[in-house]
Amino acid sequence: MPRYYFSLTNDRLFDDTDGLELPDLAAAREEASGFARDLMRREPARRDWRGCVVRVTDEDRQPLFDLLFMDLL
Repeated sequence: MPRYYFSLTNDRLFDDTDGLELPDLAAAREEASGFARDLMRREPARRDWRGCVVRVTDEDRQPLFDLLFMDLL
């Protein structure tokens, strides 16, 4: 199974060093969306989420897609 990395950016990069093994890119998109939604639920009033992005990369650390938090608001 391929490994995907989910890094968070919001003026700084919080790099995922472990990643997750997932069956395919669709599963990685679901994981990124769930990750973003969980963060927003935990800290609803603490942040301006519009500038946050989850960058998903493959096992070679090549970018696959960016998920903008504001797309989930």
